[in-house]
Amino acid sequence: MTKPDTNKATPQDFGHGIHIVGGGLTGYAAALALAEAEFPVTVYQSRAPGKDTLRTTTINPSAYDMLKDIGVIAALPADALTPIYQIMVTDDADRDNTLDPVMSWHNSAEAGEGEPLAWVIGNAVLSDTMEAMLAAHDHITTCQIDITGYQSRHPEYQQAAAALMTADDRLIPASLIIAADGRNSKLRQAARIRIITRNLGQSAIVSTVTMTEPHRHIAWQKFAEGGPIALMPMPDKHMASLVWSMTNEDAERLMNVDDERFAMACDDATDLTFGRITDIGVRQAFAVIPTHALWPVAQRLVLIGDAAHAINPLAGQGYNLALADVKALARMLMTARRDGMDIGSRQLLHRYAFSRTPEIATMTLATDGLNLLFSFGKRRRRLAGMGMALANLQGIKSFAQHVASGRLFGR
Repeated sequence: MTKPDTNKATPQDFGHGIHIVGGGLTGYAAALALAEAEFPVTVYQSRAPGKDTLRTTTINPSAYDMLKDIGVIAALPADALTPIYQIMVTDDADRDNTLDPVMSWHNSAEAGEGEPLAWVIGNAVLSDTMEAMLAAHDHITTCQIDITGYQSRHPEYQQAAAALMTADDRLIPASLIIAADGRNSKLRQAARIRIITRNLGQSAIVSTVTMTEPHRHIAWQKFAEGGPIALMPMPDKHMASLVWSMTNEDAERLMNVDDERFAMACDDATDLTFGRITDIGVRQAFAVIPTHALWPVAQRLVLIGDAAHAINPLAGQGYNLALADVKALARMLMTARRDGMDIGSRQLLHRYAFSRTPEIATMTLATDGLNLLFSFGKRRRRLAGMGMALANLQGIKSFAQHVASGRLFGR
């Protein structure tokens, strides 16, 4: 298949097939999954994506399997994935040993048995790998075109195609449009899909930190006043990815202190779990505003990833939910093609939306609930700590682990 010159292409060059708007990790995964199923796919991004060299992504076992199936895992550099063998969760309650976790999961993967609980990967490495795969795939066309809107019907094709609107007022016909354009999705707004947002006045600071003690492949998280703080292991055994949620006021203050003062604040917040922090990488802050589409589909349009459900980052499950969207949608589209069904039909898209509701609702309620319980007020955190102690009982802990692994919902 010869890819069109996107500088000269007209809407007709692209055909009606599947059109993905958004060139991030979610859009790339959707394109690769559908192209592997031999669907012709066009990916639109308004400009060449910048490299996110700061943030990392946590991948659970179900998401790992999905990435493996579409060839991403095999294409990654050898040291790209850092396995997590233990997850430790604690709070800021007074106890004899502040290093004792309130809840902990572990397995024997470090000894060569079983599989890791999860993996951590740098966003830049994952993005670079996927971009190379997209460029090499015969079923994928990538276009640097600014998509500004959506129409439920193309004027020429009526109900047989929706239309993407470009910045120069062209209309591109599409049998199916997949919006992977993030929490502030333009396509979601154009389709007038209603959302729920929950702004509690929190921001998250992300950075990389170097510690005097090795991380031992432990993912560590502490619930504290204002928001949780997490350290995720990186390939260097003395480095971790920091995600620290707090009030907007505290975030502004800590973004303006020097590295020495910021390291001291981290030492105090982490209880020296992995020793003292000796070096701080570049810091970046972003608003934590969970956003949820009430119904993630419209006429020949489906929202996936953060465009449909931008959840609280405290559990590191955002990209796992996005990959679950991709997997469910790809399966349904393959079944529709086999049965001779319109891949953009209302029946199919509503079936997809119903199928995703249980997992998305469970994870949204869990992350929002934990954040509300632990981040605001000592009395709430004391009650929540008692709840976590109960949750550490084997039966409840096993259920929570299955939810986090992505395998509770039959994936």
